[in-house]
Amino acid sequence: MSEDGGATPAPYVLDVSVLTAITRGDYGIMTFIQGLDASGQPLVIPALAIAGASLDLRSDDTEAILHGLERLESAMIAPLRDAEQAVRLAAVIARTGLDPWDAHVAAVADAAVCPILTLGAARWREHAADLDEPLHFIEIADPDEGPGGPGPGALGARSGTPSRHLSYLLPCFLAQSRSDPDLGRTEWG
Repeated sequence: MSEDGGATPAPYVLDVSVLTAITRGDYGIMTFIQGLDASGQPLVIPALAIAGASLDLRSDDTEAILHGLERLESAMIAPLRDAEQAVRLAAVIARTGLDPWDAHVAAVADAAVCPILTLGAARWREHAADLDEPLHFIEIADPDEGPGGPGPGALGARSGTPSRHLSYLLPCFLAQSRSDPDLGRTEWG
């Protein structure tokens, strides 16, 4: 249960595409993730996804941004804790052919039964049925493009679950400038 007595929503697992957009300074994605955090939406960030995103752009700024994700109030880092998890990760890699960072995202989402938040639904669509239980994912899309369109707006959770489209939320977060530290939000800039 959440502090206001309502049910806590299922966490979103952030994938490498979202983390990479953040490290590249994509203001829209940054403010969108901040908005999710401010609303109390639980976020899970697999440690190997952080490693994958940090490989994209090596700099002190990238490192600082990735460290900043840890300070989000609703975010939790999912480590690779022990041999059992390492063996499970190897099994996900073997079954899906995903690289280790995406496979860690898939393993966390599969174990926690929660959706992957992504900018690239095609990658997850390809592997949605590779595990014992189908992977579910939500694509962050351009707010000007509706669900089912030809570009980033063509999205959805697969395997019979209803599609979700988060682009309708993005404009309200883009209108915000910097987050108010008094509200417990992390300032990115």
